[in-house]
Amino acid sequence: MKVQPPEPIALTEQERALVERIDFEPDHMRLHGRFYDVIEQSCEAAKELSVSLIEREAIPKVRWAYFTDPALNIKLKRSRMEVFEGNGTRGGEILEHPHFLPYLRYFIFGPQLPQPTISGFCELVNRRDDRELFNFARREVRQRGLDRHRAAEEFFKLALECGLYEGMARLVRDAALKTR
Repeated sequence: MKVQPPEPIALTEQERALVERIDFEPDHMRLHGRFYDVIEQSCEAAKELSVSLIEREAIPKVRWAYFTDPALNIKLKRSRMEVFEGNGTRGGEILEHPHFLPYLRYFIFGPQLPQPTISGFCELVNRRDDRELFNFARREVRQRGLDRHRAAEEFFKLALECGLYEGMARLVRDAALKTR
């Protein structure tokens, strides 16, 4: 079966309106005095949007697993959701927490890498050229000037979305992370 590049999920009209109200990367410097208002508005919309997506089971299983499966959290032995819970944030509170915004963005849009990078990676997966996947990840980080830490995690997500097993996805992540 041929691997296709991951796509954003289909949103209802109401969900698209909620996305418009969310700043997925609120920045103190960029927003100045509006920072806390933007955070509050974003988190309110994020909770409503998340509930809608969960209720209609719109989040792809692999994206949900990234958040809920401890095996997919390389740094810890707990899932990302368990980290929230361990910090005292539970249930619906997670969905409106500012640190949940990047996960919601991933649920909706998929891995945050340039489209040519995503397409090129999927082509290599289709050719079953595992060794070249590592070189490709390093080359893309270097040539596109990507932050290697952030890109490594996005390559990990992309590898999982392309159907690679967890161990191979980790190796792709590590290759991107080791780029100099």
